[in-house]
Amino acid sequence: MAPTESWRADASAPYFFLSYAHAPRNGSDGVDRDMWVHRLFLELCEHINEMTDTVGPPGFMDRRIRAGEVWSEELAHSLARCRVFVPLYSPRFFRSTWCGREWTVFSRRATRHLSGEPGTPSAVVPALWSPVASHQLPQEIGNVQYAHPEMGSRYHDYGLYGLIKLSSYRKDYQRAVLELARRIVNVGNNVLVEPGRRTPLETVPDAFAPPPDARTQKTLRITVAACAYDCLPEGRGRGYYGESPLDWNPFSPDSPAPLARVATEIAERLDYRPEVTEFPHRPGTADTVGDFDGPEVVLLDRWLLRDAEHREQLRRFDKCHRPATGLMVPWNDADPDSSEDVETELADEAAAALPRKLSQSRQASHRAVEGISDHESFGELLPYVMQWAAAQHLRNPPVRRSPDQGTPRFRLRADPDDDARTPVHRPPVEEEDRDDQL
Repeated sequence: MAPTESWRADASAPYFFLSYAHAPRNGSDGVDRDMWVHRLFLELCEHINEMTDTVGPPGFMDRRIRAGEVWSEELAHSLARCRVFVPLYSPRFFRSTWCGREWTVFSRRATRHLSGEPGTPSAVVPALWSPVASHQLPQEIGNVQYAHPEMGSRYHDYGLYGLIKLSSYRKDYQRAVLELARRIVNVGNNVLVEPGRRTPLETVPDAFAPPPDARTQKTLRITVAACAYDCLPEGRGRGYYGESPLDWNPFSPDSPAPLARVATEIAERLDYRPEVTEFPHRPGTADTVGDFDGPEVVLLDRWLLRDAEHREQLRRFDKCHRPATGLMVPWNDADPDSSEDVETELADEAAAALPRKLSQSRQASHRAVEGISDHESFGELLPYVMQWAAAQHLRNPPVRRSPDQGTPRFRLRADPDDDARTPVHRPPVEEEDRDDQL
């Protein structure tokens, strides 16, 4: 069997991948706010099954990211092996960092016409979920057609969501879904998309991000300073961790999503463009004082302070003059490893390693740095800390150095002469707390 035929017969590869912006959760009412998208997905799958002889699943729709992992193996495999990428256009879709990254991963896969004709065809078949103004479409994807006459004028006016919600437009909805399925099958039958690599979403750029000069003001960095499997201190269980610090979830099982994912969703709802990174920053990312001068929120796992190397890195980070950095310190009282004595010990370690950052973060919220005990409190406090960091960024604009001045580096390795050479930045005088209850 030829390689192409072998791939197309992959029983685990979905025919299409549905990319959509998950609806934000409003409390714990248990309502599935993506139920209408799921209904569309099931109807598309039914059509694909009838129109093709595919041996794999007709489609893939991620139903677990908002109730589970940041990045699942099933999602990674589906995005790397599907034949057709189906993005559901909506205003929220183009604000979603994760949707933009899914687009990036798929667009990196090579395509060609099965007929052998020249050119580079597209295997992206967009669908309009809710109307999007032309100025909301990122420039990079403006040439990808999503409105087609055969899908009907009401589809263009209302989108699939409007048609599915109005019983009087039921026939228009059925027509639009059938035509969408036909377009998916047409692309799947005529375009070969080579298998891609399973790439973690957090490592790829957002295809919808505006140019850097327009993005700086709205970017908010979320840094996760937490343990991972390869650096757990003695006496610490694995239950709240994963392969990466970004997998840290101190409130499991009450909150099944890692804190990095929760923080990303909250930042997007506040109209920030989150940049999620782990501490210390990976090679190739900003690791100097001058490379990132925007607002930042650090999610601190106190257990990290039991490691001498990380403790020293945090001490050096504390010396950096970053007035727009706020700390969040989750501490789950139900954690079986977190006795009162351990909490006191690690709180003292944090106070010794991060005195400046803890002091300035109390301006945003006392509760945020004293140990956030549950995921509801975390979700309540994080917006205050984000908004405080953004306000501090505006009050303390970065100093622009002349080219011959250079930039003082934030060095992660210990240097015996460091204290003699590093300028001392005095912490700013604390402002009166806005609300002692925060």
